[in-house]
Amino acid sequence: MNATAVSLRDCYGSALPELGARFPGIVVLDADLSSSTRTKGFKQRFPDRYLNVGIAEQNLVGVAAGIALAGEIPLVNTFAAFLTRRACDQIAISVAYPHLNVKFFGFHAGINLGEDGATQQSVEDLAIMRGIPGIRVFSPIDATDLNRTLEEVLTWEGPTYVRLSRFPTRAVSDGEVEVGHDPLAWKVLERGDDLCVFTTGTVTEEVLRATAELRTMGTNCQVVAVTRIKPLAESIRELVTLGNSPIAVVEEHSVFGGLADALAELLDRTRLDHRLHRIGIPDRFGESGPPRQLLEHFKLSGQPLVSELLRASQR
Repeated sequence: MNATAVSLRDCYGSALPELGARFPGIVVLDADLSSSTRTKGFKQRFPDRYLNVGIAEQNLVGVAAGIALAGEIPLVNTFAAFLTRRACDQIAISVAYPHLNVKFFGFHAGINLGEDGATQQSVEDLAIMRGIPGIRVFSPIDATDLNRTLEEVLTWEGPTYVRLSRFPTRAVSDGEVEVGHDPLAWKVLERGDDLCVFTTGTVTEEVLRATAELRTMGTNCQVVAVTRIKPLAESIRELVTLGNSPIAVVEEHSVFGGLADALAELLDRTRLDHRLHRIGIPDRFGESGPPRQLLEHFKLSGQPLVSELLRASQR
């Protein structure tokens, strides 16, 4: 893994001005959070293509729908919790129903926002966006993965949602063992026969730390990182054929409605024996605390995650 940790929001902010030059139809919209969403660089370079609608997320989505109808490509930026909870109806009816080309970016996703607490932590955003017809849903694992995602998002005609973390993470896709024909579909980061671990987003780094420790204990895990949560690639079935090792899913999201449910739905059509060990946020909200302590508290990092994965491998 690369030694330098960087936040996905910083990677996004660095990429925006270049993308603005390559895609002249891009219009960036914000809800008074340009410092947090790192859209200030785009604003400085393309001030006539930047709009701050204020703290009004429902209006933010409505304005974006109008811009899309005019033929431009609106990029909607705000906290994941505010976007998916407050503006769900506008996303569904004003954007998804007419299948408009609006790109949603949900920042500070998961619980790693830390001390700001449950009201600003999104543990259900993937479930909400997956449930709205016609929206593609992405959860990049590192900066390289985010750049791949941005290319697809801006060249695909239709609504998309990209989940972004504030928590700095190291590059983990550089050392991947194998990449499918479509690297956003799935990436095998480690090989092993004792447990197949699916994960997504920046918690992937924590998974790799845990599986490295398990290897020293004699338990070898296959780690598969999934970026495009919806539509989930049918080719994932190749990785979990009948009779293979147990399956665990680790995600910084509710155990309901995220990657685990998407995987279960896919396997329902092809495999009878696919019980999943779900490691994520149980049926509760997040809470306030230092990000790393919260990750351990919810068994998403450190020794708690090691213990959960070991237990899953012994099922």
